[in-house]
Amino acid sequence: MIMKVKKIISLWIVLGILYLVLGTTSAQFSQTEDVTLSDFDVKTATQNMQDLQSSVDDITQELYNMDAKEKTDAGISDKYRETRNEVVNVINNINKTTENVGSMLKKIAIYKIQIASAGEELKAAREWMVSTKDYLADFANFIYKLNNKLYTDNGSIIDDIKLIVNSDNIPRTLANDYMVQSMILQLNDLMGNFTANEEKQIEIIKKLSRLKAEAGTQIKDFEVELEKLQQKKNYLIQFLSLYKNDKIQRQIAITNLFESTKGVYDKMASLVKDISKWVYTSEFNMDKKIVDLNKIEKDTEAYALAWPLYPITEIQTYFGDELYQKQYGVPHIGIQIKAIQWSPVYSARDGIVYFVADNDQIGINRVMIAHANGYITAYQYMNKIFVKPGDIVRRGQLIGNSGGEPGTRWAGFVSKWPNLTFITFKDGIAVDPFTFLDASIVKEKTALPDGYQIKYLRDKYARPIDITDLEIMTWPTLALREDQFLTRYGVGIYREAAFREDAASNTSIDKDVMICIAFAESTLGRYLATSNNIGNVGNDDSGNRIPFYSALAGARSIALTLNNDFLWDYHTIKQLSRYGNKDGKIYASSPINRQTNVLKCLSQIKGYYIPEDFPFRTGLNPNKVKVDLASGTETIKNSP
Repeated sequence: MIMKVKKIISLWIVLGILYLVLGTTSAQFSQTEDVTLSDFDVKTATQNMQDLQSSVDDITQELYNMDAKEKTDAGISDKYRETRNEVVNVINNINKTTENVGSMLKKIAIYKIQIASAGEELKAAREWMVSTKDYLADFANFIYKLNNKLYTDNGSIIDDIKLIVNSDNIPRTLANDYMVQSMILQLNDLMGNFTANEEKQIEIIKKLSRLKAEAGTQIKDFEVELEKLQQKKNYLIQFLSLYKNDKIQRQIAITNLFESTKGVYDKMASLVKDISKWVYTSEFNMDKKIVDLNKIEKDTEAYALAWPLYPITEIQTYFGDELYQKQYGVPHIGIQIKAIQWSPVYSARDGIVYFVADNDQIGINRVMIAHANGYITAYQYMNKIFVKPGDIVRRGQLIGNSGGEPGTRWAGFVSKWPNLTFITFKDGIAVDPFTFLDASIVKEKTALPDGYQIKYLRDKYARPIDITDLEIMTWPTLALREDQFLTRYGVGIYREAAFREDAASNTSIDKDVMICIAFAESTLGRYLATSNNIGNVGNDDSGNRIPFYSALAGARSIALTLNNDFLWDYHTIKQLSRYGNKDGKIYASSPINRQTNVLKCLSQIKGYYIPEDFPFRTGLNPNKVKVDLASGTETIKNSP
């Protein structure tokens, strides 16, 4: 009996130590402080929202006053009515958005209370464990010594000789089997309570991680919506300032600031015509830039152009749309792609940035890039632009963020919703971009017209890897697909949502690409080459094996490696597997070596077929960004 109990004690002690180690690891991970959350002041944010609403109310009143001034015996002019309707739409949109943002603030406030409560609960649990751990160690040590002093070698009965020898040190009340066994059982109970408390602590840690992740998402959404509101307010202020001038000055200002659809079309056509004739009107030396572009390794992709953003869920207006031409008097020479405001926008091909319209006035933000072999691409309704004329850009390189939401920075009066309008010229002629794009990227084939569905199927079967039987996860959101993939393939901490968020934080690297690199290297933690290390990510640039102090450091090293001085100018998965590494062995993504795990993994998580030239950067490389403190603008350092 005693021997069995002794074994139980040993087992509990071992398990207790294991739980302590696991608990410490989990705590180290989950205690990674969310700076955004800790710094977020709900009261200040609420006051900012109130100030913004007050400004909009003042603008609304000013608009009413202006109506009275503009009204004549003939009524309000058609030009004023047209522009006024756009302003009213923006005001209504601001009011509606403000209600949504108010709800976000309430949720954030609740999250902060819940996080504080869970933090106190976790603190109390840890304090109990700290005080109990020493007590348990002393208690177990006492029973162990008592057992050796009282029992026979086989541990079955009390040895009378041992009892006599140690009688001065052992109270008589302890010198019986029943009492010692009772103490051992009490120790077992205490160890059970200790383990239960550890399990509870782990659950609290998971709860804290979930709350922090949800609160972080709410804060990001809040900041996005708040910036939109600020841009819309500035838009209204600019518009109203025009109407404070006399009518002649106002008309001149409107002509200069409000680019018409036809005006944009004519200017673009003129630039394309000049470029096609090798006549350049740029401030930089275009001939020298062409020489520099030709030094770059040639683009050998199967498709002449890459998609400028992802995912492709809907084409809102197609090339040659007749209704568009009837409404605006010019042909629709591109495709209007539905895009969430501020989606990353990428260069469709290696090229030279030729023209940029980027300022804070009312108009249409856009970028035009000249490529080799007679290609020119244009990107309209850009909210933020990270490149300037004369920059050489690579296929898949981030050039800015999309816009188009009415009232936001340089969305103009034409755009009715967030989008990116993508335009392609070949040898000076506007052509349907679908001619040069991989249609199988589109998330839902049924969203395409019949003619494009045929191209979708043709492109699908023309892929360099067989995707016809690839299992695409069907959960409705990206977060659910990520969780499902990690639940299926990950182990331990690699399954945690907060873990992958922490690993990717402040790196501007797509976290799903990081997940899939880890999956290709070690199946998300199943085969750790060294302690807390995911496969070859633990190799330095010389090929030496290096250990990491934690699983988080190992996972985070993927993103940090992609941002280092050797890989900072790579932007697509294919570039990682080919360029700078002729054997094509980087990150298990090269079809040459029949290693397609990264592409297949990404396709499952993203919910659509991922191409080889998929870009893995979601923002500027923080190691290569220079911020102008005066203007707040960001540019890329050391751009080729």
